[in-house]
Amino acid sequence: MSDIGSRIQRYRLSRYADPHGRGRRRILRWLVPALALWILYAGFLSEHSLWRLWRLEQSQKATARQLQATRLEVERLNRQLDDPGERRDLQEHALRERNGYAKPGEIVYRIEGGHADTLAP
Repeated sequence: MSDIGSRIQRYRLSRYADPHGRGRRRILRWLVPALALWILYAGFLSEHSLWRLWRLEQSQKATARQLQATRLEVERLNRQLDDPGERRDLQEHALRERNGYAKPGEIVYRIEGGHADTLAP
């Protein structure tokens, strides 16, 4: 009788005990690829992936730099318009460019077929 009892006890223990670690290997066999796929998805493929977030951050930094440069340019132009001497020089330059006026001693060159809008000041 004790022989049957010990056999039943061993059977019960063998159902739950895994001496060779086969259960853990089976779990790892599925867990590692699933985890790798999830990392690939979260890192590169999803709408809120780390790659896209990084690209958005880089784009935001570039836009901030461009905004700062534009603000400086607007500030410079406002200062230029507020200064009466500078405003007079701008008006004189615009008149000379548009109408071909020249100061004494200057030579005006006209290029046929060229548009005044495409020429650099």
